Amino acid sequence: MKVGINKTFDSLHTDYKAKDYSFTILANSFKDRTKQEWDKKYLLSFGLVTGTGNLTNAGALFADDCPLWQSRLYCTRWDGKEKGDAINDAEFTGNVLMLLREAMNFVKSNTKRGWEKLPDGRKNKPEYAERAVLEAMVNHFIHRDYTVMGGEVHLDIYDDRLAVTSPGGMYNGLLIQNLDIKDVSSERRNPILANVMAQLDYMEKRGSGLTRICNETKALEGYKDELKPMFKSTPTQFQTIIFASSDTPNVGDHDGDVSEMKLTERQRRILNLIKESPTITGKKMSETLSVSQRTIERDLSALQKKGIIKHEGKDNDGVWFLVK
Repeated sequence: MKVGINKTFDSLHTDYKAKDYSFTILANSFKDRTKQEWDKKYLLSFGLVTGTGNLTNAGALFADDCPLWQSRLYCTRWDGKEKGDAINDAEFTGNVLMLLREAMNFVKSNTKRGWEKLPDGRKNKPEYAERAVLEAMVNHFIHRDYTVMGGEVHLDIYDDRLAVTSPGGMYNGLLIQNLDIKDVSSERRNPILANVMAQLDYMEKRGSGLTRICNETKALEGYKDELKPMFKSTPTQFQTIIFASSDTPNVGDHDGDVSEMKLTERQRRILNLIKESPTITGKKMSETLSVSQRTIERDLSALQKKGIIKHEGKDNDGVWFLVK
């Protein structure tokens, strides 16, 4: 669905004032991935802010406190090869970079990270090629139809595969399963989102992301032809299916997983608050959990020492990140 004449959803101007929003997550991601300093002028040149100081929809999606509630991610780890009982699930709303990070964390926490012992060490043998999964998630966040107000990106993990589904079929109306992915056009539903992700090196500036998903999966040890990723679309949704490697031992390397660390119930609640709002302050945490701010500070310090979280920016104007 095209929005207006020569207008895409991400380019439309909003009533949100740029001065009321921060872009710490975007700035830190830019610096970390490009090794260059962030400059506020990029907000205008990237098309995130208008000349009159308002956010575009793309700008709203990259703001720390994203005001677009349809920017959501649902993650589920199912028990078995079909939907039934859920082993684990999580829901996230907000900044698109935060959603991407949480998606990757969920995959890492809910898939095997086996390894093979070698004479001089060990060789990691994960179920999925990380870059293939990253490419899939980026594609779905970029190309999804944000005009579907009741829609969101779904990440479903089964025993033998993971599937990513998002609202909006192919932008040109064709069905992906009827096409050779090598010939798929680069027409984009949200070109501003795509450009920013390319600037952050989250996607190829040229070439097909679908091809890269296939190539990265093919390079994973244990690959067989029947494990080739699948892409399906209807007029209203798009789905990417990546199959698990058949050569991953049933041995996980989960030494650093939060799920296996001894945390207090309050510390787990703090982690949930950070997941829901990465810019939350210690004062707000103390009010929400009905404990003193000093107690919150002790818990935050303990979580940072364990390497579970880190904080970037000023005390009252920064962002929390889940490391593990």
